[in-house]
Amino acid sequence: MLLSVENGVALERVGAKAAIDMFVEAGFTGMDYSFFNSGEVWDREFGSPDAFRKAEEVRRYAEEKGLVLCQSHAPFRFRDGMEMNESEPEFCRIVRSMELATAMGIPSIVVHSVMLQEEPGLPGYNERLLDYNERYYNALLPYAERFGIRIAVENLTGRRPPQNEPTTDNLGTPELFMEMQDRLKSPFICGCLDIGHANMTTHDAPGFIRKCKGYIQYIHTHDNDGFHDNHQLPAISYYLDKDQMPERALKAPRKPGEYFNIPWDEVLLALREIAYDGPFNLELVRYMSGFRTEDLPLGLKLAVQIGRRMMKEVERS
Repeated sequence: MLLSVENGVALERVGAKAAIDMFVEAGFTGMDYSFFNSGEVWDREFGSPDAFRKAEEVRRYAEEKGLVLCQSHAPFRFRDGMEMNESEPEFCRIVRSMELATAMGIPSIVVHSVMLQEEPGLPGYNERLLDYNERYYNALLPYAERFGIRIAVENLTGRRPPQNEPTTDNLGTPELFMEMQDRLKSPFICGCLDIGHANMTTHDAPGFIRKCKGYIQYIHTHDNDGFHDNHQLPAISYYLDKDQMPERALKAPRKPGEYFNIPWDEVLLALREIAYDGPFNLELVRYMSGFRTEDLPLGLKLAVQIGRRMMKEVERS
């Protein structure tokens, strides 16, 4: 099993090749390549005329260093009401990221589903959500087939006023996550289970995993308090005093907690039970953002240490 890490923060700070050096030195064996950086980073890395030459260079450099580019993540600024074709710039950015990922030899790319603008809870909302995203993914599938890359569907969280609480409005339940994949019925569709999102929308990440056996080819691993999408290293709850954490976490599971509350022992057991064997991918955007650039290597080495311990629990027979 590969121990993988998302590269967005390091890519922005030091560039693609230096980020690879940093990950290899820390001990990672895989990398999740993010195309969702915007502005100057997009222009520098993905929007320039020589972007495909750079992509080939990144592929060769990663191979030389022994780092597997195992998954990737498309931009996620496409919104309900935009055109599902190349007349829409955000659609074009997704297609370009798919083509660049293919040039890097990456087998899959996460493409977020689109949350509807209408009020959730109305009769038929989930059906309309699935119908809309079925059209959306079907508009992208011809590109996936042409390039030879799989689109990974991810379970997401919706946000609704006035409390900005996480909701299940965007494939946030096992049933919606699986049905979206079932509707598309394509060898170029797969599933990416985001463990942090599952905690926010159901407060039962282990149960989410068990229900979705056969639908999970990739994972996003990060910690949160059940309310905020913290994207933190799964260390606080994993090594917290077990006598303290559950009681506080369960008193108010949908409110910001003093402690992160994902039950990692159960999560790892659930992954082992479904025989998950894809990359053990850490998506640590906010964790890594908290480090000065010169201290990032230290943060990454800690992430490797914890990631390896967790990965061994999944691999244990």
